[in-house]
Amino acid sequence: MQFLYQHSAGSENIILDNEDFHYIFNVRRKKINDNYLILANMQDSTLYKYEITKVEKKKAILNLISSQKIIQKNKNTHIIQAVIDMNEFHKTLPYLNELLVDKITLFYSDFSQKNEKVNIEKLNKILINSSMQCGRLSIMAIEILNNLEDVLDKYKDAIALDFNNNYLNIKQHNSFIIGPEGGFSKKEKQMLINKSFGINNPLIMRAKTAAIFIAANKI
Repeated sequence: MQFLYQHSAGSENIILDNEDFHYIFNVRRKKINDNYLILANMQDSTLYKYEITKVEKKKAILNLISSQKIIQKNKNTHIIQAVIDMNEFHKTLPYLNELLVDKITLFYSDFSQKNEKVNIEKLNKILINSSMQCGRLSIMAIEILNNLEDVLDKYKDAIALDFNNNYLNIKQHNSFIIGPEGGFSKKEKQMLINKSFGINNPLIMRAKTAAIFIAANKI
């Protein structure tokens, strides 16, 4: 763990209780003799060092010692992902977070499973846990749009991965549309006729693999 997320990190004094207390002192087995904890609020790109001054049965008292501003270069990568099996997407999200994807937009394509519901609260919890492990100090933005038409209306410069022979330099673009496991419908392909690209790979990637591939090639 690189730091513990606390929305109030930066305050002179913090009371650590509930889930955070359980995680640090029961799961991580932190002891008062370990002296300090590193906290971050994931809003100001700063790590805060706190001294553990008192540990009680269900809470701990922390006092601020110092702070350190950390500069993490933003990759401006925007993944626009058609809704797929959300259990599979939950597994993919930490990888995208570690690859400094700036924003995820989820939309329902013609071949998306319409019964799949997007739980923003759960996605944010996954991102926070991932960031505490990898050290990322910013929270990835997440939004939901209704369909591809709304995506193209809002993100006019976005390009779509459709496994054709129109090879592009991924580093020259920021917003990438990825279809569901069944690909884009005929209607959607027509909407993307001048905006689609392929990659020089003879195999077809799954949606989650394609997202990781694009994010990795933007590093």
